[in-house]
Amino acid sequence: MLETLPVQYQGQPFSNRNPGRIKSCEIIKYLTLTNKCMNFYTLFNSVRFKRSALLKTILVMKLIILLTTVVCLHVAAAGYAQKITLNEKNASMETVFKDIRKQSGYIIFFDKSLLNNLAPVNIKLTNASLQETLNKCLEGQPLTFTIVDNTIIIKEKEPSFLDNVKDKVATLLALPADVNGKVVDSLGQPVIGANVSLSINGMSYGIATDNKGDFHFNKVPPGRYTLLVTYIGYSKLEKIVKVDGKDLTLNLVLRNSTSALDQIQVIAYGTESKRFSVGSVSTVTAEDIEKQPVTNPLLALQGQAPGLVITSTGGIPGSQVTAQIRGQNSLNNSSLTNTTNLKPYDQPLFIIDGVPFAAQNNNISQISSLVNTSNFTGGNIQPGGGFSPFNNINPADIESITILKDADATSIYGTQGSNGVIIITTKKGKVGATTFDLNVNTGFNSAADPVQMLNTQQYLQLRKDAFAADGVIPTSNPYAYPQPYAPDAIIFDQSKYTNWEKVIYGKTTSNTDVHGSLSGGTANNTFIMSAGYNKSTYNYPGDFADQRFTFHSNIHHLSTDKRLTIDMTSDFGYDQNNSAAFGGGQDIVLPPNLPNLLSPSGGLIWNYKGVDLTSDQFYSGLQQPTTLQNYNFNDAFHISYKIVDGLTIGADIGYNRNTTSEHNINPFSAQNPAGYDVIATSTFANTTYQTINIEPQIKYNKTFGKGVFSALVGSTYKKNTSYSTQIEGSGYANDNLLGSIDGATTLSAFDASNIYKYSAGFARLNYIYNSEFILDLTGRRDGSSYFGPGRQFGNFGAVGAGWIFTEEKIFKNAPSILSYGKLSGSYGTSGSDGVQAYQYNTLYQTIQYVPGFQGTTPTSPYNLYNPDYSWALKKSLNIALDLGFFNNRLLFNATFYRDRESNELVNYPLPIQSGLPSVLGNLDATVQNQGFEFSIISTNIKTKDFSWKTNFNLSFNRNKLISFPNLENSSYNEMYVIGQPTSIVYGYKYKDVNPTTGLFEFYKADGKTVTSHPTGGVAAVGGDEVPIANQEVKYQGGFGNNFSYKHFSLYIFCQFSSQNAPSYLAQAYTSYPIGFEFNQPTAVLNNYWKASGDVTQLQRLASGYGSAAFNTALDFSKSSGVYTDDTYLRVKTVSLAYQLPDAFLKKIHVKGGSVFMNGQNLLTFTDYKVGDPELPGSYTSFPIQRILAFGLNLKF
Repeated sequence: MLETLPVQYQGQPFSNRNPGRIKSCEIIKYLTLTNKCMNFYTLFNSVRFKRSALLKTILVMKLIILLTTVVCLHVAAAGYAQKITLNEKNASMETVFKDIRKQSGYIIFFDKSLLNNLAPVNIKLTNASLQETLNKCLEGQPLTFTIVDNTIIIKEKEPSFLDNVKDKVATLLALPADVNGKVVDSLGQPVIGANVSLSINGMSYGIATDNKGDFHFNKVPPGRYTLLVTYIGYSKLEKIVKVDGKDLTLNLVLRNSTSALDQIQVIAYGTESKRFSVGSVSTVTAEDIEKQPVTNPLLALQGQAPGLVITSTGGIPGSQVTAQIRGQNSLNNSSLTNTTNLKPYDQPLFIIDGVPFAAQNNNISQISSLVNTSNFTGGNIQPGGGFSPFNNINPADIESITILKDADATSIYGTQGSNGVIIITTKKGKVGATTFDLNVNTGFNSAADPVQMLNTQQYLQLRKDAFAADGVIPTSNPYAYPQPYAPDAIIFDQSKYTNWEKVIYGKTTSNTDVHGSLSGGTANNTFIMSAGYNKSTYNYPGDFADQRFTFHSNIHHLSTDKRLTIDMTSDFGYDQNNSAAFGGGQDIVLPPNLPNLLSPSGGLIWNYKGVDLTSDQFYSGLQQPTTLQNYNFNDAFHISYKIVDGLTIGADIGYNRNTTSEHNINPFSAQNPAGYDVIATSTFANTTYQTINIEPQIKYNKTFGKGVFSALVGSTYKKNTSYSTQIEGSGYANDNLLGSIDGATTLSAFDASNIYKYSAGFARLNYIYNSEFILDLTGRRDGSSYFGPGRQFGNFGAVGAGWIFTEEKIFKNAPSILSYGKLSGSYGTSGSDGVQAYQYNTLYQTIQYVPGFQGTTPTSPYNLYNPDYSWALKKSLNIALDLGFFNNRLLFNATFYRDRESNELVNYPLPIQSGLPSVLGNLDATVQNQGFEFSIISTNIKTKDFSWKTNFNLSFNRNKLISFPNLENSSYNEMYVIGQPTSIVYGYKYKDVNPTTGLFEFYKADGKTVTSHPTGGVAAVGGDEVPIANQEVKYQGGFGNNFSYKHFSLYIFCQFSSQNAPSYLAQAYTSYPIGFEFNQPTAVLNNYWKASGDVTQLQRLASGYGSAAFNTALDFSKSSGVYTDDTYLRVKTVSLAYQLPDAFLKKIHVKGGSVFMNGQNLLTFTDYKVGDPELPGSYTSFPIQRILAFGLNLKF
């Protein structure tokens, strides 16, 4: 490993240093290079910044660079003349180098392996020159040095001519000998499977260590060999070994690598290091997760990985969270035809400890609640709402989350991984004494971006302006049409004020989290057991909360002969969510002067001075509770047996069962007794998802000379079963009987089930030559029951290659800040079976509310027979450049990708006389996702007391429909445009508000004619609708800084995103027209037209449905006028921790401990108005929560 000791100068800041002399030619050369860099910078940013501002920025940057260069050159010159004083006894060479660096300011480059077997250094010098110091330091050592500018290069001393002659003579006379050795880690444990090679004159011998960490080379010819030992997660060990006829026995120690390049990352069916990976893989570790006070592990991924978009559907505990990797590939979001047979959103494959989990990330709820208003759909509820299955996974039990993105990384999963893969790996026990870890924290939640609504005076003035705009006089008579009935403006108290936003989600609530784990073990047996409890309360009126209990365990066994490995992991989670049946943020639009809705005794008030308050009775929903109970079991069993060294057989067996029970009641007490047909009802629902996964495998690993070869062959059998039931009982005699179905006099029941079977065979070959060239080959044959006979199987595969070009001699022998460089690429294919089960058959459904005939329930077809549709095909290209600087303290990655999915699965519209709206089939359309991803990991400062690390990622994705035969004549011509993103929106192109009429104006389809009454439909059918917006995320990413100073640590992470999204006006003019009996955000104040000549953003107000401005308002809600820039930067996480001093811990008999404060969603910087930019277009959504948690961690 190449080491770089950072430049310092007697511990002083640059401003205190005595400058030396500078060569003017060096400055000129540097400025020439700077000019080239800045020219490139100008070109790259010309589309983003104004020219004048850019030139100023460049001038400032050049000045800064010049000053920095001058200072550095001064330091270098001064350092060369600096006298050095040393006094070391039995010191390591690395310690001496650090002393020289501190006193001289010179950078020292050296290969750390050269220092492994050096004798201790004894040196005493006073005011010696740098040259003299280095000569004395390396005296008697097999090392020499070279000074280039302000850099010292340490290298192995070349043998003298006489020594060479002696070696060659000895080699000619010597006999072959055995070279034996043992490789262990820093704890003395054998490293099994480490790659060991001996190289000389282009020839190489290679072998892997056995179960005891031993290796044996027999009859090695005499010579001077380079010994290289490598293993995932460890720094490579390289040394010179001389074979002179005598048997050698070597004891070698591999050190754990601190470089991110060598950290082990989980991939499909194994692990690898980033150094030798050619796939596009991102990893989020437990260290990143534990700093975030979130209950859903998917939320811990927001902004953490390039190419991954995580979206929360709201701030209610347990809300659904969606994930998407590198854009939308499929054309399955058609609103023209039936979509129940297509999957709604390109969700990745989720795997927990090798077991597929939460197919399609479907929500687990059916009954209406504050997060779910869907009706029964047989367990296939769309993932845009409802409760998340991941809410029952404890983030504290997770070791890492890996995101696989390109074909090389995902193709071994076949069709399952066509939209990417997210692998969650839970924690396992570690070798060592048994320890108990306790983590307790409590926190406070509040709305991150609450909406400010009009107060009573502002609201009533808005209503008066609406009546004036329509030229009408409001009345208290509900039957005086066309006069507007307006009890809020006439009957209600004109001075009463209720801040409904504050009532609904204005309070601060608490959450509590407790997690304890017991772990430990020996080299052969390790274990971990943990349990957790979490309670998160709603900041919503009423006693609503989400409570979760989790249990996690893992047992790992390795037989004494190191051949048999058994690994068993079990996770259990129980989650109970108590919610209201309806309500939520939508009620913040209630009139602020609404009368009291509760009596002093807490009863519901349904009438005020003759005004029916049923539609405004917010508290009714609070008395119709919905209880959800979810049970999640996830069990993974792994067994493998090493037949001979390098050859292993094994199997992964997984089982997941997720069961949800729900209960909702609508009692008499929650209904208006004067209402029509008042009936008490009780609804019971059950949903079960079950997965069985069996994967036998054969693995082979072998070292051949300089090459390391590995192979994996396996097969998959998976069976997914889901079934759902829902029973509604009505006709209860009283509310006390609602807890059971037995008290109902009338029952209505629904049920659905489906079975999905999947089988596959797969293989992966990997070859690494000389730690420089990498080749991956992957193949898979998939079979899916989603397709009809003859169409069920498909063949897919990928090839990946990489070149670590810094292993070339030109980089090894030359001083350079570049310590690692890799160019890699992959290309592959995968299929997509993005449909629901049984869609190739004719399917029937029962007809509700139609009496049976002769004992037979009437049915009707809802899906036509079509056995001919098959796999969609995705082709993926990935090219990446990885660079490491300053001994890999700075790691940079740039990736370009292009995914194209063709043979799309869509619904073909049918003529109305067919009786059905569509039939499922393949369409020869192609969707492309193309983009760039960038990431930086940097260790900026690392000293004994202080460290500073930075991470940054940025990604751009551009989606485009590149082909669609005969699109203009299809039913999709109002949705898609060739060459445009599939996320485009059709509507009217907005112009402005006519200052004379006060109405919104739009351009007709010709782009010139202006009208306030555009025609619906696209131009092809005579309408005025054109593409008006692209809702695709333009760019997104995140950056974090991690500081530590002695016992303190501080982590700050920010997430950012940019897209074109609906503004609050989209919802205002669709659901709550401005001027109607709905409260509005304060943003509308002084922003609407009142009189001729006014130039405003909003048109004149409408007081009711009969208003002339109402239809124009509806047209506006479908226009480009409601779309706005949704760019934001959010301080996502702040974590401050203090490690308790050892002296204090000893007093309380504790091994370790810390106190901490974690914050989430603390600040948001955005120009987006009204509502949360993370939930655009819906200011009545329950807002994202700001969380502040305080906790204590103790280790016993």
